[in-house]
Order: sequence, then C-alpha cells, then structure tokens
Amino acid sequence: LAPLATISFLHLITLVTMDKKKEVSPLTASLSTRETQKSRKRVRSSKEEQDAAEERRLTALLFGGGVEEETQQQTEPEESESEGHEDTHEISERFFELDRTGDGELQVEEEETRHDGYSDDDVDNAAVEKPAWVDEDDADVSMSLMSVDRLKKLRKSRSETAPLDGVELERRLRKRFQETTTARTDWANVDEAAEKKEEDSLLESSATPLLASSSGRLPPHVLNVVRCPDANQQDPNKAVVQAVHFHPGSDPDRPLMLTAGLDKTLRFFQVDAEESQKIHGIHFPKLPIYSASFLGDTGNVVVSGRRPFFYIYDAVAGKLDMVPKIMGRQEKSLEKFAVSPDGRTIAFIGNDGYIILVDVHSKQWIADLKMNGSARAVTFTPDGEEILGSGSDGDVYRWNLQSRRCLERFSSEDGTITSSLSASFKNLAVGAESGVVNLYSSHASHHQKLKSIMNLHTSADYTKFNHDGQILAFSSRREKHSMKLLHVPTATVFSNWPTSKTPLNYVWSMDFSPQSKFLAVGNDKGNCLLYKLNHYHNND
Repeated sequence: LAPLATISFLHLITLVTMDKKKEVSPLTASLSTRETQKSRKRVRSSKEEQDAAEERRLTALLFGGGVEEETQQQTEPEESESEGHEDTHEISERFFELDRTGDGELQVEEEETRHDGYSDDDVDNAAVEKPAWVDEDDADVSMSLMSVDRLKKLRKSRSETAPLDGVELERRLRKRFQETTTARTDWANVDEAAEKKEEDSLLESSATPLLASSSGRLPPHVLNVVRCPDANQQDPNKAVVQAVHFHPGSDPDRPLMLTAGLDKTLRFFQVDAEESQKIHGIHFPKLPIYSASFLGDTGNVVVSGRRPFFYIYDAVAGKLDMVPKIMGRQEKSLEKFAVSPDGRTIAFIGNDGYIILVDVHSKQWIADLKMNGSARAVTFTPDGEEILGSGSDGDVYRWNLQSRRCLERFSSEDGTITSSLSASFKNLAVGAESGVVNLYSSHASHHQKLKSIMNLHTSADYTKFNHDGQILAFSSRREKHSMKLLHVPTATVFSNWPTSKTPLNYVWSMDFSPQSKFLAVGNDKGNCLLYKLNHYHNND
C-alpha cells in the first residue's frame, strides 16, 4: 500500500502543477488585451496615413506642388515612436508600397522649364500640347490584330500578323479615328481669311439699302405709276386672260409680251408706253389655254391646258410641236407648270402630290418630286438651282434641281392650303387660300418669317416678285379689284395704288417686264392692262 500511496501523491502533484501553468492572472490578461488593441489601432492608423499620403502624392503629381515635402515627411523616421509602432510600421510596409517614381520626373520637368527661361506662372499659362497622362505600361502590352475582328481594319496589309505593342496600337487607333467621316475635327480649324471674307459679304448684303444710291432704292408707301394704253388693245382676248408673260431677254424699253386664254389663241405684242403693236398670233383649236410661258431667253413658248398633252411653239421658226403625253404618267390635265430661268426644265403639277420634271430639249420625263398631300403651287428660284413646291398640307418643300434631293421642309404659319408661290434672291412669298400671304427671308439652309400680309379677303391665287425683289404683287381671282403691291424692304403695302377707280376687275394673271419698267395685268374682260413704273424708267 505504501508504494501505491506514494505514486498517487506524485500524480496529484503533477496534475496541480499543470493546472497552475494553464491559469493566467486577470491583470496579465487585461494587459495583453490592451496591448493587442493598441497594436491593431496602430496598424489601422498607419494604413490610413499611408492612404492619405498616397492621395496627396497623386494630387501633387496631377496639379503640382507639395510632392517633395510629402515625400520627406513620409521618408523621415520618427524617433519618438515606440518599439510597438516600429513593428506596426514594418507590418504596414509589408502590405503597402509607395510609388515615388513620379517625383524624380516632376523635378526633371521643373528643371527643364526653368532652363527654358520661363517662370512657374508662365508654365501654368502656356498651352502645352502634351498628353495629360502617359501609361508607361503601354510599351509592355502586346496585342494581335487577328485576335479581334474589329481590329483587323488596323492592319496595313493582309499579310500582317505580328502583334503590336501598346504605343503602336494607340497610334493606329488614333489614325483610324481621324480618318472616319464621323470624327472630322477640321471644322474647328478656323480659316481667318475665309471668315473675314464671309463677314465682309454679310456686312455688304445687310447694308445694301444703306450703300445703294438714293435713286436705286424704291421709296415706300407711294408708288409712282402711270397707266398706259392696254397692251393688247389692237387685238383683245375674247375670254379671260389666263396668262401674261414678258420675254426675259427682250428690250426693257420695248419688251416682247405674250397673252393667252380660254379663247385658244396665243398672241405676241411689242409693248410701248404710247402704243403696243401686235406681232403675231396662233390659234390652238383643241386647247383652251390655261398657262403659257417663254422658255428662258429663247424664242420658244410652252402652252398647256386641261389636257394630257401640251405644245412647244418656236416663235422664231414658226414651228409647233405637240407632246401627246408624258411617258409613264397618267395625268389628264397639265394646266399648271413653272419654267426654270434657263428654259431647260418644265415642272408640271401632277396628281397625288407629284411634281413632274420634263426636259425641254428631249421633251421627255426626267424625274418626279413627291410631297405629302396634293400639289397646288410650284416655282423655281431665280438662280435655277432649286425648286419650291407646296399644296394641300400647307408645307413648303425645297429640292435641289440637280440631285432631286429634298433640302428643306417647313410649315407655312398660316396653316391653310397653299395656293401660290414666288421666290426672289432674298425672299419667298407663300400665298394661302385664306388670303394670307406670308413673306419669308430666304437663306441657304432655312427660311425665316418676316411678316404676314392680310390685305386679301379671298384666296391669294397669284404672287409675283419684280426683277430686283423690291415689289411683291399678289392678287385673288375670286374678288373684284383684289390686287395689291407690297414694298418688300419695309413690308408695307403701297397706299396710292390701286385705287377704287382702277379698272382691274377680276385679276387672273400679271407679270413684270425686264427691269420692271412695265406691269401687265390680265383680267376677266379679256383686257391686258399696262402700267408704267416711273421709278425704274427714271433710273436707266
């Protein structure tokens, strides 16, 4: 029993000793916990300081200043730090590494700038065309143009398969971007000579009334007009005068004029202020004439009516050609048309919103222009490069005659059906069935409304500018004595003409002679009234 007791006692002592080794005093545990928390706080604080220092360094690199000071603050050791903090710093350095490669580059750039003779302020104000940021790792990038389909277009040849580094890839991408049509930046390069020339042209055009002589400007409010014997006094029309037109190339003092109407007869007159002489006449048995016009400066005349055919008459040779129909078209009436200033193209108003273009030389169809709604009015610009059309939808369409492309479409603010159109070099007149005539200022890309003239009570069936665009004549066929003349520069109607005693009756047609020395007005009585505009007679 004694040996057994001795062994048990020794085993008990061993167990007690082991338990004492495992036990830790409360004070020791508390100190250990506090030390651990402090160490964690130091690590966290050091990390925040490192992040803030890195942010300040990057800010200094981008915007300048403060880099060397921040670097010194970060690199100088603090002797007051405890041993625990040094351990924490070692731990943070193990996980965070500061990139100070930009400091030396910045110092070199500053030294180069000082050597160039510029101060710091001069450098800030100078426009340095350098990249804002360059990635040095671009040189280490390797990209194969065959790996992506969209990059194949960057190859210089189909046999090129070698990979490109980042610098070369960037260069080719920039070149490709500049060559694309949507990436043009040459509009930002201002041509000072062209800009000055444009400004001078704009100043000259806007100051034309001021620079022109007093004799060239038409006075507003009162028009100096004198009535002459009727232009067709020797052979009046037997019905309504549907068409009146002066030859554009005739003598301005004694111009050549034609009249035509429902009596199926085309007449030519030599107009004079004292007495007009009849030159010639031709009868069309199967065609009541609704429209007739000279074809430019030539001696040819186009005549049409409510028939699917039309005539081209050579007044010089006395030759008459009938065009039985327009191939490919089914129109039963060609009563309305407009002729280009050069006399090479005729624009007929067709069905379903079509404007039909016919070549005068071949007498064949050349193109169709389409608008929404039905076409009611058509005209050419004075330079002959564009054609304007409008109709039941009240919208005005502008096409390029060469490309047949619609350049512009705008709505006339009157909002009703368009009944007439007339264009000058600077303005556009749009007449509506409500009687309103809208005056627009013409530009290369758009039209700006200047004024709405409301002197007519019924449809504005006819509008016409004179040769220099200073007078706009407009009339209505549905009301007696319904005609007015507008002074375009001031957008005011002449108050002295026509008067209550002017024998206009129902006006069906009108035209200005070359140089606007005469105004001819055809009415329902078959008369072609003739008026002399003294302002243009006195300015020869």
